[in-house]
Amino acid sequence: MQDNINTDKSFFTEWWNQINKPIFISVLLLIFIGSFISLTINQNNQYSITNNIFSVFSSQALFLIIGLAICFLISTFDFEKIRTITIILFSLFFVLLFLTLVLGNEIKGSKRWIDLGYFTIMPIELIKPFFCLLLAFILSNKSGRTNVYSYILSFAIYVSISIILILQPDISQFILVSAIYFSAIFLSGFSFIILVSIVFLGIVIFLGIYLFNFNVQNRINSFLAPEQYDVTQAELSLRAIKSGGLVGVGPGNGVIKERIPEAESDYIFSVIAEEYGLIGCLMLLTIFFIIAYNGFRNVYNNNNHFIQIGLFSLVVYFCLQALIHIAVNIRLIPTTGITLPFISYGGSSILGMSVTCGFIMMFSKKRHNR
Repeated sequence: MQDNINTDKSFFTEWWNQINKPIFISVLLLIFIGSFISLTINQNNQYSITNNIFSVFSSQALFLIIGLAICFLISTFDFEKIRTITIILFSLFFVLLFLTLVLGNEIKGSKRWIDLGYFTIMPIELIKPFFCLLLAFILSNKSGRTNVYSYILSFAIYVSISIILILQPDISQFILVSAIYFSAIFLSGFSFIILVSIVFLGIVIFLGIYLFNFNVQNRINSFLAPEQYDVTQAELSLRAIKSGGLVGVGPGNGVIKERIPEAESDYIFSVIAEEYGLIGCLMLLTIFFIIAYNGFRNVYNNNNHFIQIGLFSLVVYFCLQALIHIAVNIRLIPTTGITLPFISYGGSSILGMSVTCGFIMMFSKKRHNR
């Protein structure tokens, strides 16, 4: 009888004992906040057939519930057995990403989405966490040093994704993918020559994009010289943040948010600032800080080179996306179109972030620490 009790409890007990609880609780809080915000934001009609607010809430809540299940499922995996599934899923999403150039739906001058009939997906959101793992597989080495062939292969994969993103164009995602690649290279035991080469190449590519991409040029110029461009969206975002004050105007009571285009996605942080004030914003930032702190601490406490590269690049990607979104909302950087993880409306973003957090929890288990 005692053996049966131990067998019944072994799986969940072992999982709970091994999981990084601060990261797990932080992810749960983000999912709860995302559900609550979707109920109070009053989504635009473009995301809903009816004017019923609950129809959009149900859609967002469904993705968040699926995302939570994905987080839990991936966190139970053994990292030594995920190489095959990583290669297969990365290849699948890479094909879908390539198909956006041919079959993608063009929205606001960019082909980023694939229509699958009942729903649309944004392949780049799903490929990024597997890109982190693929880089870790390629660049990791038991000696802590990476050979030149691994750098060539990883760079070829990075360039392939980057070219597609530039052709779409989706420069914001290109920046995130570049950050993932650089963070993986950073922990791979890189040489100074490689670091300088990457930085120089990055500067050249950025200048080329700025000179030949009108959309990017317009966004940067409007940020540097706002008096010469229409920056209503950014100004409304700042007004919403300022009007929130210390404690905000209350859930669902925001007024300025109704005038902000894409308030449910690209400018969701300004909505949170208006309705929940400085206190609400600081609480949200604290959650992301907890994930970053615990993630980086596990990188330091680990001797496995693969886990170090994978976990570091995943945490950098997850938290950098949040910081970019917030920086846009408070007008520290030009508009990017980057979503706030688990909070902004969008199924592809939620699913991609769920996979990311699932891998972060998997790599952060106690048994992986030295």
